[in-house]
Amino acid sequence: MEYDGLRYIKIYSTGASASSLGISLPRWGVDCICAIFYNIGSRMDPNLKQRIIEEAYRLFITKGMKQTSFCDVAVAVHKSKGAVIHYFPSKKKLIDAVVRMRFFPDSQISCEMYSLADKDWNEFLRQYRNPIERVINSFPEHLNGNLLICYMQFVSSAHEYMDEFPQMYQQLLVREQDFLSNVAYGHKISLKDAKAFSRQALNTSIGKTFLGMFSEI
Repeated sequence: MEYDGLRYIKIYSTGASASSLGISLPRWGVDCICAIFYNIGSRMDPNLKQRIIEEAYRLFITKGMKQTSFCDVAVAVHKSKGAVIHYFPSKKKLIDAVVRMRFFPDSQISCEMYSLADKDWNEFLRQYRNPIERVINSFPEHLNGNLLICYMQFVSSAHEYMDEFPQMYQQLLVREQDFLSNVAYGHKISLKDAKAFSRQALNTSIGKTFLGMFSEI
């Protein structure tokens, strides 16, 4: 078959398979086209990978992981489906990146709160937000609907797509409780009472978050 560069470019830019277009595609042709698009894309948008993660996160929250396709993400970043697949060859890899680079970092307690816990105990208690609230507060702007439900759906889907997610989530809550316990102990509360406080503070905070959800229904 005669070499047809434009048809090969169509494969990469649309994400279509060679067989679906009736093309016998040599391996070197794929490599060349991928390299060309990668180099051009990198020069034009060095932040493309991070933008893909950001837009995928927004779509996973608003549409759901199952309902979000590579085409949806490509449209959101104004790039081809092939450009998205270049960075994330599978949906599982994209979800993994979003969870590790956006969800869990947003769940962590901030450095400012660490500092406030040492400086002003009462103000720390007033400003404290649990991991769920932190993530919700970091959601992209202009989201409609109940954000706590969006959070719960995201966590449920992540649990399905990532085998290690349950353990990672449990570790997050354990670290949070340990932090609260250490903070309380540092303020002259006995170790036993500090541990009890940490459990109560975290559970009460999360409980209030869920009560807020039902009050909106």
